[in-house]
Amino acid sequence: MLQKHINNKDYIKIFRTVCDKEENLSGFILGASKNFLFLQLDNEFMLDGYAVIRIDDFDSIRHSSYERTQRKIFNAEGLLSTEYGFDKHLPLTSWSDILKALKAYDLHVIIENINDGYLDFWIGKITRVADKSMSIHNYDPDGYLDEKPKVIKMDTISIIKFGDRYSTIFRKYLKYRKK
Repeated sequence: MLQKHINNKDYIKIFRTVCDKEENLSGFILGASKNFLFLQLDNEFMLDGYAVIRIDDFDSIRHSSYERTQRKIFNAEGLLSTEYGFDKHLPLTSWSDILKALKAYDLHVIIENINDGYLDFWIGKITRVADKSMSIHNYDPDGYLDEKPKVIKMDTISIIKFGDRYSTIFRKYLKYRKK
């Protein structure tokens, strides 16, 4: 079923429950493996970044008349012929392999993980990738970088987002706090 959505460039909605709240995603499935789903996300009829989510971390996928209408609009706006897809290889084998590729492409990422019933997230540059953990140089909404990178265990990662307008533009204006 996933391959059919990929082949047809179907617009889909993924339903997720995270910490007892709906955290749904919408967009196009670009790839799938036994452990991961690779999505191109939308934001109000704009293609805006990508996400890799664990197969076990969503409840269901919907492709109804609503999503078919959305896809028609994306097509009519020319976005499927000009902005659809990802022009680099992304190995959907492990979080470590995915993060190594994103680090090599110099993409800032948003890492979401679930810790003891609450959702945490970090945004920034990947500084280190190992088999069981990774480090990210997080920044806050004012553009200040943390003093040192945050270490995140691979087995806590739920979703990785990247290539969105926010992180792509904001990264140019990051700074350290003056001491």
